[in-house]
Amino acid sequence: MTETMAEPKHDQPKPSRGFGALWGSAVVSSVGDGAYIAAAPLLAAFLTRDPLGVAAVSAAAAAPWFLVSFWSGAIVDRFSRRLVMVVSELVRALGLGLLVVLVLLDMATIPLLAITSFLVVTGQCFSDPAAQAMLPHVVGRDQDRLTRANGRIFAGETVGKSLVGPPIGGLTFSIAPWVPFALDSASFVASAALVAKVPPAPPPSRDTGQSIAAAIREGFAYLLRDRLLLVLSLCLAVYNLTYNLAAATLVLFATDALGVTDLGFGLLLAVSAAGAVIAGWVSAPLVRVLTMRGAVVLACICQAAAWLGIAATSSPWFAALGFVALGATSTLVTVAVVSARQQLVPDHLLGRVVSAFRLIGNGVAPIGSLIGGLVAAGAGLRAPMVVAAAVTVGAIAALSVPLFRRL
Repeated sequence: MTETMAEPKHDQPKPSRGFGALWGSAVVSSVGDGAYIAAAPLLAAFLTRDPLGVAAVSAAAAAPWFLVSFWSGAIVDRFSRRLVMVVSELVRALGLGLLVVLVLLDMATIPLLAITSFLVVTGQCFSDPAAQAMLPHVVGRDQDRLTRANGRIFAGETVGKSLVGPPIGGLTFSIAPWVPFALDSASFVASAALVAKVPPAPPPSRDTGQSIAAAIREGFAYLLRDRLLLVLSLCLAVYNLTYNLAAATLVLFATDALGVTDLGFGLLLAVSAAGAVIAGWVSAPLVRVLTMRGAVVLACICQAAAWLGIAATSSPWFAALGFVALGATSTLVTVAVVSARQQLVPDHLLGRVVSAFRLIGNGVAPIGSLIGGLVAAGAGLRAPMVVAAAVTVGAIAALSVPLFRRL
């Protein structure tokens, strides 16, 4: 299969006003997610100071990428993508509502928090492939247009998830531990309402007699035959493995080594939004200049450098600079690989290929979280970041050979 980034011969749907609703849905839900990202580890750290216990919550949040993602795309490709998004958002809202009740009743535990985190990300395993499969119907399959639209979406998500949400999560948790989870639940309800306003796209064409297992195999077969997409999924796997390895016990490093408060931890996460927003808005020209392959490799190397810088300091001000770089690299690598998938994969396979891609690219995340907890328990809270940087550099150096073999 060809690896050229030339535009494939798919029908080019006309741009739709539905992009505003799709973008708004992403931004609204990301604010609640940002509050959850800050509040969940704070609640875990409140319930236990055991690094393995805290890491278990991170691992549970990452586990759906391995346990659910490989088959969720088959569901996305069988039903209206808009309906899949609405249902998944409402299910996540219900799960967080139940967590609010548990916190109010003083019944929250590490296992229950881990189950909630698993449920929240499980919904994301359905809503994200559905949203990515909807976008070509909204803006078309032109590479620049897709890159620009993805950049806007990921920039908006980063503002909510990293700039607005975490300070809200840290502040409201210090006031009342249930509030940030209630905010996230409400954000999913609002997100579902916005998605319902996106004009419906034609249902994906499919073999109505095909079983779920056969549909899953078809998606994986397409990914495994395309060497470019396969290598990109491995690059994303390296990025996510090492990111989760370094971040699994980050809340303990921030509060113990950097000496920040609960609100300070939220603010520390928020500064990554500055680099992410800039990368999101300039992603189209960046990818055009660097090429998609160059953008992926540069993002991974910069992530390694950022973790080394954070590990080397005891000042939250210097650590904040590293978080700016982490935000920029995360957006750049995501925009590059997502745009490549949307451009190259046929519509009727897009949900399944996204899920297969994520199984490889994101499925290693819980492994990274567990390794991070073990490394921190055995060698200290700075060690996971150093190990993550070393693994990133070595793995990306090896993957660059097949990635750039045929330009």
